Amino acid sequence: MKNRVCKWIILIWLMTMFGLWFLTPSTENPWLKNTVFLITLAVQAIVFLAVSKIPQTKKEDRYFGLTEKLYSLTIFAAMGIYIKGVWAITPNTTPVWIKHVFLGLVLLVLAIFFLYFIFKKVEEKPDERFYADLAKAACLTLSLILACLMILSIVTFFFPFTLTAGMILIFGAAMILAFDIAFFLFEKRGA
Repeated sequence: MKNRVCKWIILIWLMTMFGLWFLTPSTENPWLKNTVFLITLAVQAIVFLAVSKIPQTKKEDRYFGLTEKLYSLTIFAAMGIYIKGVWAITPNTTPVWIKHVFLGLVLLVLAIFFLYFIFKKVEEKPDERFYADLAKAACLTLSLILACLMILSIVTFFFPFTLTAGMILIFGAAMILAFDIAFFLFEKRGA
């Protein structure tokens, strides 16, 4: 059963990479496109082999609590906001629909996972330590946001530039990830 699933994953992976290679426009140096895709294929193959060697845990050993739900929701929200920022900041491709189709599909998949984790039931109830760690992480993230905005306002005095919507969305996604990291550190330190 595992070999059959592994063969399907490899087949889908190779077809996806071939499709990406075919849809990617050619560059000035024809060898550059092929080299980048060969390196990408090699790195992905190494990652697949490394992941396949990791022993899988039994289903009853997996635990999904309130902290894991918070992590998954914030990470999927950050990835969605980041993708929307990349969508806004990147120029259109030669056929305009390629960028919109790929990024739209990525956003759709992220939205499906986000909704799945929103409605997933959790038996654990929050305690005082959870709320305290949540408040500490929120305060640290707010302080980081304010510090970044103050530094940005000082920098704009010397080097004026235009802040686009894509940059703001990417910054927002980075701040959500900063909140996640801060909550993780406070949670591990308090345990």
